[in-house]
Amino acid sequence: MPKLSIIVTAYNVAGYLGPCLDGILGQTLGDIEVIVVDDGSTDGTAEIIETRAAADGRVRPIRFEENTQGGVGPAANAGLAVATGDFIGYADGDDLYDPQMFATLYDAAVTHDADLAMCRYHLMDDATGELTEPDEARYWQPYRETTAVTLDAARRSELLRFIAVPWRKIYRRDLVERAGLRFPEGDHFFEDNPVHWAAVLGAQRVVMVPERLCRHRVARPGQTMETADHRLPQIFAHHDTISDLLRRTGQEAAHRDDLLAWLATQLAWVSARATGEVVRQLYDRLVPVVEQYDAEEIDRFCSDAAPFGTAPLLKALKARDYARFARGVEARAGAGKAGPRPGRSRGTSLWALGLYHLRHSGLRRTARLTGRYAMERLGRTGRAGAAEERGAVTQKDLMMGLVVLQREVRQLRQEVAELRRDLAEARGGAAEASRTETDDEPS
Repeated sequence: MPKLSIIVTAYNVAGYLGPCLDGILGQTLGDIEVIVVDDGSTDGTAEIIETRAAADGRVRPIRFEENTQGGVGPAANAGLAVATGDFIGYADGDDLYDPQMFATLYDAAVTHDADLAMCRYHLMDDATGELTEPDEARYWQPYRETTAVTLDAARRSELLRFIAVPWRKIYRRDLVERAGLRFPEGDHFFEDNPVHWAAVLGAQRVVMVPERLCRHRVARPGQTMETADHRLPQIFAHHDTISDLLRRTGQEAAHRDDLLAWLATQLAWVSARATGEVVRQLYDRLVPVVEQYDAEEIDRFCSDAAPFGTAPLLKALKARDYARFARGVEARAGAGKAGPRPGRSRGTSLWALGLYHLRHSGLRRTARLTGRYAMERLGRTGRAGAAEERGAVTQKDLMMGLVVLQREVRQLRQEVAELRRDLAEARGGAAEASRTETDDEPS
């Protein structure tokens, strides 16, 4: 029985899977099994897995003949069904892992007798390689060194705020079985959210490792986080799954506010990206969810804790007022109030992406990439086949690129205007403070 089973889920990541597996098979913790689940890929991913399995006996391949419905749930669960390790870890087939990562997490968990070990990570822009921090740095401030935490309700509330991703954690097998850690399967995405809740609610002891030990790729074409269509509202299907979990474990009273905060946080992220008919789909999905909270509960939350300016949206949902909800979503669209947009990390502009591709791909390919990127951004469909890849740059490619640039400039102007307002308010506050100090000085 190995010390650790690492379950790698992969779908059409042939261009990324090799470096990912290099990092995993090169771990300083050698007593591992690596279960690589191909979720029906069509791009050569399966061949890469078979080659690695033939070269390294620790690799156990699983292949689905067709891509499964929804996200990674079926693939992750298939890997878990055959895993034999004392601990279970997960990896995305397009991410990069420090060679020390799993040894560091394993040693921390064993040393501190923890059910769960969790580290920090970087976001890595697929186009530029730029590394940025995910939006949870403030939650790590109490954990500047490796720290074991015995969980009570207050500590669980703190950990539930962390980003839910499973691929920077390892789980003791006893926790996996005791808490029934399985990914939801069905026509939905973002399955890591209920798994995170189940793990935190079921664990007795967690060890926090503040080292950044993996790089999660963002802005990759085809990535779930890239979506801006009907799949966005599907994250709220997990609200009832989490609510049922709280009731089953007798922890509903302790964490009902945490669940409402989760709901508002996801609403902030999704509403900043929803456009067109997705706004109506979002509303229809959320009305029965918000109905589970009484009006006084919503009013109190909106007054005290609603994050990212979501109070107007929550109130509109509670009032079943679609027109007000739609106006609130429109006001938020593109305002950047819910963190970085998917598909681009902070500080990476379209200009930077263009320069990167010009340096590495040349003018003609950059123009074609810009055209396809523009089509995706404007919600249009179409596939670029091999023939198109070899073809000449078309006028449509260039025109679509100009449309995107125009949109980017418009948003940049809006952001500059907001920064100017903030700066003016800050200067006004500083001037007022200076006058007050002068008035208070003894004559």
